[in-house]
Amino acid sequence: MTTMTNARATGRRPVPGAVLIAAGLLAPVVHAVGHQVAGATRLLVLFTVFGQAWPYWFAMTLLCGAGVRLVSARRSVWVPVVSVCAAAAVLLLLGRLAFGGLLSPDWRESRRVAAPGGAERYVTVETGRAVIDPLWRVTVVSGSGLTARGHVVATYGERSGFLAVAWDGPDTLLVTGTDGVVPIRLDSRTGKPDRTVDLG
Repeated sequence: MTTMTNARATGRRPVPGAVLIAAGLLAPVVHAVGHQVAGATRLLVLFTVFGQAWPYWFAMTLLCGAGVRLVSARRSVWVPVVSVCAAAAVLLLLGRLAFGGLLSPDWRESRRVAAPGGAERYVTVETGRAVIDPLWRVTVVSGSGLTARGHVVATYGERSGFLAVAWDGPDTLLVTGTDGVVPIRLDSRTGKPDRTVDLG
């Protein structure tokens, strides 16, 4: 009883605090593993969840700061740690807001074309920017819902601009850039392309 009273009096909650710290330290690891799994499986749902790293680092700073506050009752210990974590969280948010467009192309879908013949497949064209230069990305998506898989088949930059994409049957794409037309054949089951165009 005395131990519980002392813990409440000092504000220490070591078990919840340790859980928060452990969860915070695991957040970047979870992102790294999830990103690798997404790249291996090409599942769109995983790319959506693990596509960006900054939310996981943001979660790490918040969870670790809160955990240290619960674990330690000494102000000389938790105040500096919580202050550093809070500052890191603010910097992550400000960095994302101020430089997010510079660090990532901020892809936006501009066109979507379904495959012919009733195939459960479609191709998307996305536009983005590298600082001020325009970019294009062509992705083929096979399946639907949680099992949908996406494969990037072409990327173009300003010097090798994208012009068009069209289906030549349910398993073949014709991607046209300023340097000509490239036929890309897709695996009939997974949608994996036999080649890619990278002129970004």
